[in-house]
Amino acid sequence: MTQPHFPSGYVRAVLGGRDPVADSILRSSLGEHAQPTIQVDDNAARLLELLVRVARPERVLEIGTLFGYSTLHLARGLAGTGTVTSIEVDPAAARLARDNLDAAGLADRVSILVGDAVEVLATLPEDPFDFVFVDGRKSEYPRYLAAVHPRLRVGGLLVADDAFSAGDFAPDGDDDTDAARGISGYVRALGRSSSYASAFAGTETGLLISRKESA
Repeated sequence: MTQPHFPSGYVRAVLGGRDPVADSILRSSLGEHAQPTIQVDDNAARLLELLVRVARPERVLEIGTLFGYSTLHLARGLAGTGTVTSIEVDPAAARLARDNLDAAGLADRVSILVGDAVEVLATLPEDPFDFVFVDGRKSEYPRYLAAVHPRLRVGGLLVADDAFSAGDFAPDGDDDTDAARGISGYVRALGRSSSYASAFAGTETGLLISRKESA
């Protein structure tokens, strides 16, 4: 799969740079805390926040917190009493994400749980989610889809990062081939499914945005 060219410089020139809080969190997490540079890009972060603002979900699920950069934008988009439940397999990253969200004044809107996403999801109350963002281990995308499908309400949004990616995920702990195979399986499953309406969005590695049309 060939990685498409994404005009990130143009996006920054037109829409402006990231705000000071997000910039500080990103720089300290990547620099001082030496986190891997696999967070969502700035345009994807903007789009996530905008999608949440438009969809107005009460319950958001995120698979793959890392240091909380995407979580920050999901939480910023919330209205009213909306909340984010985010699942992260790495305890150290989860601790940093909690600190980052606290610094951003959003700790009361987000619960960060540690463990394998599918296993943790099985322990949560069965109340449906309105919005799900998938950005965990790439080889596990089909497994995430199977676990999330019954927990997403009809009419809810399912968004996945790295939908265009060529499989370069060494920092993520995945073998590149397994990662690419996982993403391809996820994208193709949703493309064939009569339960979802899907479209790609242009970000550096692509978002696949899917609306659940039926159970």
